[in-house]
Amino acid sequence: MITRVALVSALGVLLTAGAVRAEDCPAQVPEDSGARRAQAKKWFAQGQTSADAGDDVVAFKAYQCSLKFVAHGFTAYNLAQIAERIGDLEAAISSYDQYLLLVPDAKDAQEVKERVAALRQRLAKARQGTEDLTESKSSPASPSSATSVEPTPTLPQPARKSAMSEPASESVTTTSSSNSYRTAAWILYGGAGVALVGGLVTNLLARGKMDTCRSTYSDAGQTAAESACNDAKPLAYLSYTLFGVSAAAAVVGTVLVLHPTESSDVGLNILPHGGLSFGWRGSY
Repeated sequence: MITRVALVSALGVLLTAGAVRAEDCPAQVPEDSGARRAQAKKWFAQGQTSADAGDDVVAFKAYQCSLKFVAHGFTAYNLAQIAERIGDLEAAISSYDQYLLLVPDAKDAQEVKERVAALRQRLAKARQGTEDLTESKSSPASPSSATSVEPTPTLPQPARKSAMSEPASESVTTTSSSNSYRTAAWILYGGAGVALVGGLVTNLLARGKMDTCRSTYSDAGQTAAESACNDAKPLAYLSYTLFGVSAAAAVVGTVLVLHPTESSDVGLNILPHGGLSFGWRGSY
C-alpha cells in the first residue's frame, strides 16, 4: 500500500513538472504596461532558472517569450548567450545586435561588437562548409581533391546578465516615441525664437513709422503723416501676430517636454502641515 502511494505521488510530481515545463508562451500581449512587465519578469526568471539547470532549450524559449512582452537589453544578452551555446549563430548575432541597440551606452559594447564579428566569421565558415559538403556529395570524391576542415574555435562565454529590480523597461518603440517628442519640442522652441525676433523687429519698425507720423503731422505735413501712419499699422499687426505665434509655439513645446511617459510621474500631494503641492517628475 505504501509503495503504491509513493508511486502515485512520484507520478504526480512528474506530471506536474512536465506541465510546468511544457508551458507555452502566451499568444496575446496585454495592452497594459504593468501586465507586460509582469509577464516579461516571469519568463525572464524562468529563463534564468532553466539556464542554471542546464536546460538551454527551455531557457532559450523563455528568454524569447520575455522579449516578446518587453524588449530589455539583459534579456537579449542572455538570449544571445543561450543561442550561441546551442549553436544557433544567427539568433546569437541578432540578439547581441538587439542588446547593443537597447543598451547603446553599455560598458561592454566594444567587447560585444568584437564577439558579433567573430560569430559572423564562424557563421560564414559554417555556410561555406555546408556548400563544400554539398558539392562534394554531388561529384565523385578523389584523394587529390580532399580538403581538411579546421575546427571552429569556441569563444569564451562572458558572464550572464542578472535580473534587475525591474527587469523589464519599455521597449525601443517607447524610447523612440519619447525622442520624437523631444525633437518636436526643440523645433517648436526654435520656431518660437525666430517668431519672437521677427516680432521685435517689425514692432520696432512700426514704432519708427509712428514716430515719423507724429513728427510729420506736427510740422503740418498731413499727407506724409497719414502715409507713415498707414505704413505703421500692418507692421504693428504683424508684430503682434508673431508675438502670438512665438508664445503658442513655446507653450506647445513645453507641453511636449512635460509629456508623461512610462518613466515620468505627475501627481497631486497633500502636505503634512496642510496645503497641496503639484509635481512632475521624469527624464528629458
